Amino acid sequence: MPSFLPRLTRIVLSVLLAVAIPAAALAAGFTVTMGRDFAVTHTDRAVPARARTYSTDRIPVAVLLGANGSVATDVLGPYDVLADSPRFDVFTVSVGTDPVALSGGLTTIPDHTVTDVRDGTAPEPRIVVVPAFTDPSGADEAPLRDLIEHVHDTGGLVVSICAGARVLAETDVLNGRRATSFWSDIDGLRRSHPETTWIAGTRWVQDGDVMTTAGVSSGIIGALHLVQRFAGADEAARIGARVDYPGWDPSTTTAPAIPAQRVSPADYPYALNATLPWFQPTYGLGLTDGVDEIDVAAAADLYGGTAFTAHIIPVAEHPVVTTAHGMRLLATPIDHVAGLDRLVVPGVERTTLAVDGAAVFLPQAAAHPGDSGFDPVLRDIARTDGHAVAATAAKYIEYPVPALPDEARIQWRILGLSGAVVLLAVLGAAAPTLVRRLVRRRRPATANAPM
Repeated sequence: MPSFLPRLTRIVLSVLLAVAIPAAALAAGFTVTMGRDFAVTHTDRAVPARARTYSTDRIPVAVLLGANGSVATDVLGPYDVLADSPRFDVFTVSVGTDPVALSGGLTTIPDHTVTDVRDGTAPEPRIVVVPAFTDPSGADEAPLRDLIEHVHDTGGLVVSICAGARVLAETDVLNGRRATSFWSDIDGLRRSHPETTWIAGTRWVQDGDVMTTAGVSSGIIGALHLVQRFAGADEAARIGARVDYPGWDPSTTTAPAIPAQRVSPADYPYALNATLPWFQPTYGLGLTDGVDEIDVAAAADLYGGTAFTAHIIPVAEHPVVTTAHGMRLLATPIDHVAGLDRLVVPGVERTTLAVDGAAVFLPQAAAHPGDSGFDPVLRDIARTDGHAVAATAAKYIEYPVPALPDEARIQWRILGLSGAVVLLAVLGAAAPTLVRRLVRRRRPATANAPM
């Protein structure tokens, strides 16, 4: 054997271990984060079917829920806006009746199943809203993709929110059309689905009977456009004034231009917080009956699903909470919860919810005039974790960055965990040499041992 080969083998092994060991640790961390982000809350209490009636004078709108999880703001944002108008009958549809996960630790109960739509128990949707699914091409989601194609083939309007465009790309709906999606997905979609013309830097793209929006919060302004189109400018202005999404103008039907974002080194808080979840603080997300869906989505997705600054546990006085427009969310009864570091209660200016030892933050009470549900949460993140973390979170929900406290906080937890990952890399690189030296030291002792 050439004399250089053992040394070369050790060098190659050192490099591999220096990369593989920290990569495995970061992958494990990301798995923990996603597990928390899409955790399903369970309840022992039987949840009755939602009692409701539908009117033939209204446009039936089905908001789809992925069987394995969907992005909360993609679902709750358009649901909030459209359900606020009497022009629409809005309901959720999933593959089955089981509770399904939304990002930020939320869990919702579908109003209907795909089978309900097929057998007439639920109305035939004339608009279908498609959020980002955790598994857009998965077999579990096939019935939802079939429903999308059915609505499209029968003359309905298909609307994707954010990476919901990936779900549409797994059907024939986008063939030969123009579309948009979440900014970080567009280059990949251009490569994997060249049959569609992918457009960046716009809030939405309307191509005939298909509408696609940009990332996450863009679904809110996209839904306002639908209200404007089907219910009129006055109705859109009314709902827009309540929602207060920055840049919405009910006097125009043109999609607003937005920055065509790219991944940059400044995005490091997103990567670090997503892959280093250990020793996070635990926040209770206090849910109350009648809360606006957008307010819930803002807190859940920003703290737990984009900034990744906390482990979010939905809590409430009882296991099932009904939002302002009838969506049912599951929560852990607050008297069963202990050890929370903080309690965040969105959408209210006062609350009776409390947990021993947990500070209470009410985003609505901290809101400024003209704020949407996202602004006070982003300011809070800037105060607790730093301006860079909050600005990056806003970028990853494609929300205009508000005026934020200029806090340059050191994230000691992230700094310590990053140091531990670097130490793992160093130990991995040194392992082959350390093992070789240990073996060499043991050989003389073995050779001199008495027979």
